[in-house]
Amino acid sequence: MNSISEKIIEDILCADKSILAEILNVVPSDLSLIARQKVVPSGKLDLFYLCNDELLLIELKVVDFYHEIINQINGYYSDLLALQKQNKLIHSDIRKIIIVTKAKPVYYIDCKNENIQLITYNPEDVLQKFYENFKELSHFLTIQSGDYGMVRLGLLNSTLKFLGDGLSIKEISKKEKKSTKTISNRISVARLLNLVAKFRNEYFLTDLGNQFNEQRENTDDRLGQGQLELLANFLKENPFYSSITFTIFSLIETVFVLSKNTYPVPKDAIEDYFVKSVGKTTTWKTERARETATYIFSNYASELEFLIKINNHFYITPKGIQAILLLQLNRSIKLIESRK
Repeated sequence: MNSISEKIIEDILCADKSILAEILNVVPSDLSLIARQKVVPSGKLDLFYLCNDELLLIELKVVDFYHEIINQINGYYSDLLALQKQNKLIHSDIRKIIIVTKAKPVYYIDCKNENIQLITYNPEDVLQKFYENFKELSHFLTIQSGDYGMVRLGLLNSTLKFLGDGLSIKEISKKEKKSTKTISNRISVARLLNLVAKFRNEYFLTDLGNQFNEQRENTDDRLGQGQLELLANFLKENPFYSSITFTIFSLIETVFVLSKNTYPVPKDAIEDYFVKSVGKTTTWKTERARETATYIFSNYASELEFLIKINNHFYITPKGIQAILLLQLNRSIKLIESRK
């Protein structure tokens, strides 16, 4: 029994006309869908397209060719001709096309005698191509996560204050008694959170960065309530803004998914799933690298109050649930936009 339904293949060909265009050997932009499962007196024709000035009547199957398909498509063809005579369909030539998984050479001759174009295809190739195209168009699937060794977002406090005072990275490193690499990493994280921008070789605070500094409540390396609300709101509104925002959300989503099995979610359960979910199994392949990345991004998520960590177990907060719902909404919007 064939496990691939005709409807699924039809869904794909309608959703991604580049795949259908490849099967038909035409230019994708020339294809315009007129109707799908159009009801005519003979039944329901599968796909009906306009390609340049020609109408394409397509009968799609996920089985090998059999002769009854000829009678089926000829019946639909007669129905369409009748609609043309009634001026209910544009008066263009109609090309009959049958798409099947396999066909013997003699069947091509039989179809040609009926003025039908017979095409064979592999449904598995259609499924594979659909995913490849979907992945290419979906920005969030190509975002590459990375960590900069900064274990808490609160460490940005002093660095951004000095940056706002006009100090350079070298001057900040002297003030904070940290290496220029450490300060540069902090600036990199700040840029990925839209707190800092770069012009030529100089860094400066963005509007969000200035607001972040204004919301500072103390002189230590903890985020004030105003700061964390500012950052949390930015993340919720822009989950795919950068590798940092995406990875924080991926960590929250990891906790959300794993909570279906056990709750609260233990830290040890998070590491493997989280690393796989962000596509870093080859770069964060050592146990230490996985632990470090999980530690850093779970710290970020906890600082922003999306998660709460108690005794190496994670609880998801109401703010975290809201973040997941917004992530799913934004993901859906991006997928819809990618199909246009």
